[in-house]
Amino acid sequence: MSKVMHVLGGAPVSAGTQADIKDNLYMHVNYQWLQNAVIPDDKPDTGSFQELDEEVEKRLINDFNDYHAGKFTAPNDMFTEAMKLHTMVLDVDQRNHDGIRPLLPVINRIKRLRNLDDLRLQLSDWIKSALPLPFIVDIEPDWKNTAKNAVFMYAPSLILPDKTYYAKADSAKLLQSWATMSKQLLMHAGYLENVAQKMVDQALAFDKALVPYVMTSEELADMTKQYNAKTLSEVSAYSNAFDLSKMICELVDDEPDKVIITQPNYFAALDKLVNADTFTNLKSWLLIKTVNTYAPYLSETIRKTADMFHRTVSGIKASLTLDRFAYTVLDDEFKYVIGDFYGRKYFGEKAKANATAMIQEMIGVYKKRLENNTWLGAQTRAKAILKLNKIAIKVGFPEKIKPVYQKLHVTTKRDGGTLLSNYIAIKQVMLADNFEQFHKAVDRSEWDMPPQLVNACYDPSRNDITFPAAILEKPFYDLSQSHSQNFGGIGCVMGHEISHAFDNNGSHFDEYGNMVNWWTDEDAAYFKKLTQKMIDEFDGIPFAGSKVDGKLVVSENIADNGGMSCSLEALKQYDDIDLKAFFINWATIWRMKASTQYKLMLLATDVHAPEELRGNVVPQNFTEFYDAFGIHAGDGMWLDPTKRVQIW
Repeated sequence: MSKVMHVLGGAPVSAGTQADIKDNLYMHVNYQWLQNAVIPDDKPDTGSFQELDEEVEKRLINDFNDYHAGKFTAPNDMFTEAMKLHTMVLDVDQRNHDGIRPLLPVINRIKRLRNLDDLRLQLSDWIKSALPLPFIVDIEPDWKNTAKNAVFMYAPSLILPDKTYYAKADSAKLLQSWATMSKQLLMHAGYLENVAQKMVDQALAFDKALVPYVMTSEELADMTKQYNAKTLSEVSAYSNAFDLSKMICELVDDEPDKVIITQPNYFAALDKLVNADTFTNLKSWLLIKTVNTYAPYLSETIRKTADMFHRTVSGIKASLTLDRFAYTVLDDEFKYVIGDFYGRKYFGEKAKANATAMIQEMIGVYKKRLENNTWLGAQTRAKAILKLNKIAIKVGFPEKIKPVYQKLHVTTKRDGGTLLSNYIAIKQVMLADNFEQFHKAVDRSEWDMPPQLVNACYDPSRNDITFPAAILEKPFYDLSQSHSQNFGGIGCVMGHEISHAFDNNGSHFDEYGNMVNWWTDEDAAYFKKLTQKMIDEFDGIPFAGSKVDGKLVVSENIADNGGMSCSLEALKQYDDIDLKAFFINWATIWRMKASTQYKLMLLATDVHAPEELRGNVVPQNFTEFYDAFGIHAGDGMWLDPTKRVQIW
């Protein structure tokens, strides 16, 4: 049988066999690496992104240790506070001595709830105290007027990673893992085993009741479905148990003219979910959710118990080492403080200037492609070019640290502080600052990603692209790499983020990040057809014993496709073009080795296609790929020209 009869993504390869590059680009390029790569016991995967992450982590852990050893002084007061918290994480003896004690005041507050009225009377303060509710309130830029901030309301997260998990054959096994962990944590908190079991059963019953009304990851991937503006009176009608209007007004100290409801079906069912009859289940859900959230910041025994479920779902063999756990705490609580330190120490001005010039070059290429586009009408094309010209570029690290970090002060052990009390206090400061943003104009200079993160992003509500310092390294980018390697790596990533401005979500936002329709009906209809082709290209591809959901991953695939198209055109301007090196480095950046559990979780929840398929399927759409390696009909990487998809 001809190899081309196999699914997209290249001909399948037997274990231990290196593929011919014509049959499977990804497996050929990454064969040796896949043979030798070892997934760390405390991680679910390893790969190009993860290896860079680990390098960043090692650098910063060494820096933190050097600071504690007196080898350098803090660059600012915020860094000093971060190091105080770091010390408290590393003080295992004190955390072990304290045990569950730091959490008891929080547990007791929930235990004192006798009925829904008790909760209703303290609803806004409950949220400000960083305690959970069966909904989330957040302040963020209004998608239809991004100069101002608005109130958003979200449904809570489920126990399992996605709604679709509850229909899977192993859902009972996963829920049992969560139940076992939760019961053990409750017993650490002093509950008798039979009482703890009963509370776990009640929390599971409450979670089960939520499942029919929340959206799947696929549904949430469509941003237009999440923008549902309601008046305060309309929001109030969602619940007889809670005065939602009063709660919102108290949180923002104002009366908003609208509230954005992201999951209207869920909120329409709120009265059915939260009432006097369900209060007991709700109370157990609140208490266990709180205990599970805060348990990692207690003793080492409790911390390692608290990640049991996460390890089961992700296929992780062991808990994080102490050094790594301490790093994750700082990366969570002082994200942009340590990011500022990292960016200024490890990212040079020469690299920043070079990367910025490369992005501007990519935007210039994209502009030419839009100008020469054959399927957009003149009106839509002009608006697309206007949006492209307005994209803000953020490279390396922000010029300033977010002001909220100046409000964070750590209470040391000597002054009666514990790791948990500080963790909760920081969360409360962050929440208060978030609600204060309702009265402030949107700060378009803020970053969505910190400098130490190995990633990049496009923000549709700000119309900006961000490339943190940590991703601007090999194999993605390096001044010593050839143009072809850099364009096959970071060039495609840059083009990817630019393309997000024109994917199935980004295309609904204008040059200022407002959700408005700037398309003619004819152009929108044609774009929808192209989008469907992209959905069809990936939909149903077998992977990890399951199949790819084409709708879930469509926006990222549009961006991958546009990014490669743009990067290829940019590379052709250079004399030293080497298409083989371009595609080989593309396959290199997507190398990944992961547990089966983690692959399946990503397949159900991640808007990105599996790395192996990104490495293989995207090149199959470009003539340059076939020319570079002499690929013809019958080869495993061959895709009939009529089935190849290109949008931008």
